[in-house]
Amino acid sequence: MKNFIIGTAGHIDHGKTELIKALTGTDTDRLKEEKERGISIELGFAEMELPGGVTAGVVDVPGHEHFVKNMLAGATGFDLVLLVVAADDGVMPQTLEHLAIVDLLGVRDGVVAITKADLVDEEMVELVKEDVAEALAGTALEGAEMVVTSSRTGQGLDELRSALVRAAGRAGERDSSGPFRLPVDRVFTLRGIGTVVTGTLWEGSVADGDEAVIQPSGRKVRVRNVQVHGKEVERACAGQRVALNLPGISTDEIERGDVIGTPGHLHPTLMVDGLLHLITGAPRALKNRARVRFHHGTREVMARVVLLGGREELAPGESSYVQLRLEKPAVVLYGDRYILRSYSPVTTIGGGRILDSHPRKHRPHQQGILTVLERRERGVPRDLILLVAEERGLPLTRGELLSWSEIREGDFELALQELLSAGDLVEVQGDGEPMYVPPAILSDLQDQMARLAADMHAANPLRAGVEKEALRRRLDSGMGVDVFDVLLRSAVSAGRLEVEGGRVREAGKGVTLGEKEREQKEALLRAIREGGFAPPLFKELMDITGLEKSKLRDMLNLLLEEGEVEQVNPDYFLATGKIAEAEERIRSHLESQGSLAVPQLKDMLGASRKYAIPLLEFFDRRRVTRREGDVRVPY
Repeated sequence: MKNFIIGTAGHIDHGKTELIKALTGTDTDRLKEEKERGISIELGFAEMELPGGVTAGVVDVPGHEHFVKNMLAGATGFDLVLLVVAADDGVMPQTLEHLAIVDLLGVRDGVVAITKADLVDEEMVELVKEDVAEALAGTALEGAEMVVTSSRTGQGLDELRSALVRAAGRAGERDSSGPFRLPVDRVFTLRGIGTVVTGTLWEGSVADGDEAVIQPSGRKVRVRNVQVHGKEVERACAGQRVALNLPGISTDEIERGDVIGTPGHLHPTLMVDGLLHLITGAPRALKNRARVRFHHGTREVMARVVLLGGREELAPGESSYVQLRLEKPAVVLYGDRYILRSYSPVTTIGGGRILDSHPRKHRPHQQGILTVLERRERGVPRDLILLVAEERGLPLTRGELLSWSEIREGDFELALQELLSAGDLVEVQGDGEPMYVPPAILSDLQDQMARLAADMHAANPLRAGVEKEALRRRLDSGMGVDVFDVLLRSAVSAGRLEVEGGRVREAGKGVTLGEKEREQKEALLRAIREGGFAPPLFKELMDITGLEKSKLRDMLNLLLEEGEVEQVNPDYFLATGKIAEAEERIRSHLESQGSLAVPQLKDMLGASRKYAIPLLEFFDRRRVTRREGDVRVPY
């Protein structure tokens, strides 16, 4: 069954709350102050049974101009609007402001109820209907069905119910298949239960036991006791009014304006790009960088409006791409609707649609940004995925592309395959899951890696290449190891780089030695070979070759990689084969004598104590020998 929310709209004292009470039997004014003053101050909620077994949630909003902020907290969850106009009053200022709000929020269908028909004659009713039709002209509700009603006598209530069913049939269905998102509009405590929050479930579904995250705080919770209109349910779906028990947190840790959602689905932001329409009735032009009130979901934050494309002001009735820089974090997704109200005096001035929930900071005259936002406005799934891949500039996993593009999973899979088939994205593989990147970006990254590897190798030509980690840091210190691994593998597959012994170099570019370096290498190897078991140690080799410390270390590493020498410890190197020779002599001695002392090894190898002891420690580590007191025995 389709789930949907009917929201009221209209001027104060036009009978919204009385009409909902007549339709549902529920008085949505629950506060003592509301009863005393006879006006709605806060959001009210009810369940409405409609013909054909249809059930809808109802959000009744306050009509007073001082409580538009509260009205907005409820209006963002509307699927249909029930616009209420009193027959004895006609269209009034809050009628027009509420109408502008629901239009900006993208509410595309609804019904008009002409209330208090029992207080006027039929001629007055017709005049009010003409007044309403004029107000609706040019809005999404133009041509909406009008029903004349009286909450006191019951006139028109059945016709109104039928009209709402017809409107509900035309309304789109919310997506309950993916992650859930619930903007919080009420927080309270129930004795014996704990903290409870309510809201309209915008998307997805939620069940008892589900893990969730409260944003923007990032507080993790587990959901308990899911209810829809006071009835416990196994699972709540998008388009329903939902109450969730959140054990383990206090009411101080969550507030109206927060959003509860599936872990990993929502990310707070301090900037958004969007399309802004300044309503015709705005009191003045909107200046670039003006301070405004940004309303999204149930949250209000202060923001600065940066008009993009070099504009210095936006006139009433005009539209522009904008970047909104928020003073506190909000939780938004691509395609969400928002409302702007002026800082002072407070009145609704415009609104629009979110086109990028996590943009980079733009300059007003920045080239190319308008083209990007035009693509985002069109909302073609493959374009949105490709834009994410281009903006991030690195290989991304399927999950990252899905999360950052913020499109439905069903649309995502088809679009991804289209991009791969067209060659707009290529798949690259590492040790983990596949990643995807535009081919031009992949080629550019491979070029950068090859240039860096060549430059770093040129600075140290005696090395077989550069260390992987050093190359990753030079390329991008913030790049994940998994992303770097994927890029490195792709560069090797493309024949751009080679990897040997954990070092990276340009393909075909090994160690390069000049004539002087070749002579130093030969002198170094000759000194080690001629020394037998007692060659010059590291500091002595520096004097013999004239090489500084780091260069000598590189030259020795080169000889190790070429298999010309072997290492006993950082200062002691032997010609290849000498370690095996020493091991054979030691094993033979131990088999015949049972133990080996340092003086015996000195005599056996013709080497002093400064060589004998490091060699014995080396064979201890190799588990050839084991020390017992002052002698070695077989391990």
